[in-house]
Amino acid sequence: MNTSAHPPDAVPPTQAAVLQMLYGAQTAQAIYVAAKLGIADLLGDRQKDVADIAAPTGVDPNVLRRLMRFLASRDLFVESEDGRFGLTESGQLLRSDRVDSVRHRAIFNAEVLFPLWGELLHSVTSGQSAATKAFGMPLYEHLAAHPETRALFDRTMASAARFRHGPAIAACDFSRFGTIVDVGGGNGALLISILQAYPQLRGIVFDYPLAAEAARRNIEAAGLADRCSAIGGDAFQTIPANADAYIFSNFLIDMTDDRARSVLARCRSAMAEGGTLLVIEWVIPTASEECDSYRAWDTASMDMIMLAIGGSGGSGGGRVRTGDEFRQLLEMSGFELLRILATRAAVRVIEAIPARRYPTFASAA
Repeated sequence: MNTSAHPPDAVPPTQAAVLQMLYGAQTAQAIYVAAKLGIADLLGDRQKDVADIAAPTGVDPNVLRRLMRFLASRDLFVESEDGRFGLTESGQLLRSDRVDSVRHRAIFNAEVLFPLWGELLHSVTSGQSAATKAFGMPLYEHLAAHPETRALFDRTMASAARFRHGPAIAACDFSRFGTIVDVGGGNGALLISILQAYPQLRGIVFDYPLAAEAARRNIEAAGLADRCSAIGGDAFQTIPANADAYIFSNFLIDMTDDRARSVLARCRSAMAEGGTLLVIEWVIPTASEECDSYRAWDTASMDMIMLAIGGSGGSGGGRVRTGDEFRQLLEMSGFELLRILATRAAVRVIEAIPARRYPTFASAA
């Protein structure tokens, strides 16, 4: 009598789960093709015949049906008995007209990150950047040399940022501040959201000139030009002085410790008496800390991206840091870590103040 938990010769559940992970690249690339072709936008809220979907894409209907059947097995499409296809609840997220759309992220994953994963062994064994191996240059140089890819990168970062910004704002009380500087604030989305939630605040977005110009346009479009400005500059050279709070959001993560200490020390020197530093980033959870599976994956996945982009050789590239590593980094830059706030997202809000004893080497960084 067979008393096993599964029939003879059947794939056990654990093995099935590992096999699906193992062939995850197949799923990711199939989603990419559907996203690139705009299949979800063509379907919308209706079920349609494959021929009607294939016509505007120029793809052979029989080939497209095979792709869509595969994605139906991944619960993104549903096939009716008459052979028409529609979107599932999950598949709706591939539509470009949704605020929670993942379409840009699907395309970015395939066109930018996927080549890096092909060089991950090189990065792990050599400590060198997988991006440099894949593109022949560092990632940010590659983006600068390819404007269309840079635009895709910007759209992807913007679509992902909203899932960090809201939870971070909800976790932190900004009412105690008067003026906030968002260092490396990009297009200004985070600071705009903060100012909209706190009408008494004033703000400055500080980033490289091109980013600052984009932020300036967004600030004006949001009707906040009377309370917020955008300044172009290099945070390693100077940072706007005498604000009550300075935000570093997803900024230190791609820096070595030496570079992070340098920019933090610069911020420490610019900060008003009694000022506060707020770092919004992923933090590696401790072994004893309860963490749901998505947050654990999101944090570890971000660390893998940082490894692939910058490698780990020499003094180390960018990475997701532990709470203790943040504490040490802040202390060596003239700050005292007060607390690390959890949010509804995977990121945390790390709050620090100027330390009473300011390390002599920090001010010289």
